Amino acid sequence: MEYIYVGREDDNNIIADYKKRFEAKTLEELVESYNSQVKCGITGVHRQALYLIALRQEFKERLKESPVYLLEHVLGLVGPIEVVDGNIRMVK
Repeated sequence: MEYIYVGREDDNNIIADYKKRFEAKTLEELVESYNSQVKCGITGVHRQALYLIALRQEFKERLKESPVYLLEHVLGLVGPIEVVDGNIRMVK
């Protein structure tokens, strides 16, 4: 599941708004939000990409790692995850 992200003028404001919402969530709620995106898949909608970028930022801020990756302009998801002892890991 990947998306080619090409930035637009107002993206940073939208990402910041999503990020602010994620800051109020528990790690379990973040994982639930992420897994719901894995379940539906990357649909190619630009707004979903912004949501995932903000989710990536929040995971990296809290855990120094994220199941959402952004390499060059390629945005993707590693697959379902779970919380184990305050960290995330891929579901087997």
